[in-house]
Amino acid sequence: MQYSPKAYHMSTSKLAVIRLLTLGCLVPLGAGWATSSQAVEGGTGAYFLGSRDTLAGIVPPPGTYLSFSYDRLEGDVQGVSIGGLPIRADADVDLNLYRFGFTQVFDQKLWGGTPGLNVTIPVPDISLSYTAVTAPINGLGVNDTSSGIGDITVTGFVGWHDETLHYSAGLSVYMPTGDYDTATIDLANRSVDLLSNGKNVWSFQPFVAVTSLNPQTGLELSGAASLLFSTFNTATDYQTAPAIQLEGAVVQRLPSGWGLGLTGYTYQQLSNDSGRGADLTQSFLGAESLKARVSGAGPIITYSGGQLFGGDLSFKAKYVKEFGAKRRLESDVFTLSFSLAF
Repeated sequence: MQYSPKAYHMSTSKLAVIRLLTLGCLVPLGAGWATSSQAVEGGTGAYFLGSRDTLAGIVPPPGTYLSFSYDRLEGDVQGVSIGGLPIRADADVDLNLYRFGFTQVFDQKLWGGTPGLNVTIPVPDISLSYTAVTAPINGLGVNDTSSGIGDITVTGFVGWHDETLHYSAGLSVYMPTGDYDTATIDLANRSVDLLSNGKNVWSFQPFVAVTSLNPQTGLELSGAASLLFSTFNTATDYQTAPAIQLEGAVVQRLPSGWGLGLTGYTYQQLSNDSGRGADLTQSFLGAESLKARVSGAGPIITYSGGQLFGGDLSFKAKYVKEFGAKRRLESDVFTLSFSLAF
């Protein structure tokens, strides 16, 4: 069945907002929670991996866009330093992340393209558990939780269009707005306070993205590349090294408004972490390096064409299985996103 130009234009103006409205989210894991230091501090970076997937290169038409995303993450990490407290144990992490986004695309030209601005507010609800294997709390079953507003992200971007090729570039800034505390141990009550909602650092992420969308066949090919830089965490004396993120998606779009495909990403730190906190972590773990990496892949489903509150409704659902993790959280991640275009 041929994919009609009308369906193509609907995808460009409606479905693209799903991607754009989650631009630059988490720390998440990229938009606002932290378990403090481990390779990348806390086993994650400021950016929520996989946020730039379908229609990554498309900037929608001028207008106002609202989004909501729910992320469910279950994973584990071994050899983690939390709040300056090195831990050898295998720790389990459960995260429910709620992301609220506002995007304004302006009816002006900048460098020959269409500019826009996105603000994302993350609200993480996270739990971590492990059994301590080192003194003075060896044998203690540690369970900690944290929830609240995380690190808010502001992203500026510009998009260009050339027939079936669409590309964009921008910069995400992750602000340390989430609560943050270093780890504390209460020996008398044999309890540990570990988790924070924020990362306690500023992070900056320049990115480029491209999308090829064929209006005749409905085949979409999207990809994005970005670099993530973070400032020095003075609370833990820890400098997380820069990292590169590569993300992509292949989606077959149908005239009905549905899209089916695959998405994936890979993350790699470019050098070793530094600072006294990183040196102590590396020595405690007996590691040759704290350089982190992880990859992930899975199915994705999209839909565009509904109406809600006078706006055009779109949604996206995906499941990503991470693999090949080193010095970083390895997780199963489910994401459900909704967006409204006005």
